[in-house]
Amino acid sequence: MLRTTALLLLLLLTASASLLAKKGESIFDRWSHMDHKTIEFRLDLDSLETLRYSESSIRGTVLDNGRTFTLDVSVRGRFRRRTCGLPPMKLQFDKEMLRLAGLNTHNDYKLVTPCTDDAAGQDAILREQLAYELYQTIDPEASFRTKLLTINYVNTADGSTTTSYAILIEDTDELQHRLQADNCKDCYNAPLAEYANAEQVTLFQYMIGNGDFSTLLARNLKLLRTADGRLTAVPYDFDFSGLVNPSYLNDKVKQRSLVWEFTDAPDLSQATTDFLALEDTLLQQVENYTVLDGSSQRAITRYLRGFFRELRAGRVTL
Repeated sequence: MLRTTALLLLLLLTASASLLAKKGESIFDRWSHMDHKTIEFRLDLDSLETLRYSESSIRGTVLDNGRTFTLDVSVRGRFRRRTCGLPPMKLQFDKEMLRLAGLNTHNDYKLVTPCTDDAAGQDAILREQLAYELYQTIDPEASFRTKLLTINYVNTADGSTTTSYAILIEDTDELQHRLQADNCKDCYNAPLAEYANAEQVTLFQYMIGNGDFSTLLARNLKLLRTADGRLTAVPYDFDFSGLVNPSYLNDKVKQRSLVWEFTDAPDLSQATTDFLALEDTLLQQVENYTVLDGSSQRAITRYLRGFFRELRAGRVTL
């Protein structure tokens, strides 16, 4: 009996310590408050290349305003890990370094990097960040927060340097905490009745011209189950969309098609009303996104206006 009581007490203390560690701001929170954020990222890029098809990690160091953060770095993604010059990464910061900086211990982040080392690659990463921001406008709560970073990479293998944009995606635990939901890792083939926002996500993916997702297979969607038992889908990875329009995307893929995998017919009436109410806001958001050059802004505006014309005409159907 005493042993059982001691074990329960230990579990309660561990849970309490974990909750306390998550209070306060995360490193993502700190960086997200800054309009233009630049960090220095030191890692052995040659070694990272050898791990392109592995789940293993290497050590890296982030320097930020005199502070040093050590972390494990591994390659993530499917298509982009195979084809991109600098593959996207998973960053796992050392928790002790976060505590020393007065931060909480949310430490798992995704870093989206440009696929090609040229102006087109930089343009595509900026467009993908815009896609995330557009969805944050549509659903401020059930969306991944992202931060556009300027990263000065230092290759510790030879001392070479390069500078590039990248997208930092918040820790999934932060998203779960915000929604008070659990990450459902085995929610495959769930029926439509279990979803709280399937129509909204579907219409957004159609708006940006993205067919690279699956509700049934939970591909490029984080499925979160809330206290009422329903699933909320949170989309990510928009590089295969017409809005982002990367150099490796062919013209056929750029054409919009409605992806709907449920046996029930879609009822997009409420989602249509919601999107039309946001039309001016979303178009203004593109206009205000001045980090993109004017030609890309105009191309995206034309692309979105085409979507809203279809929506008003009732042509968005299976």
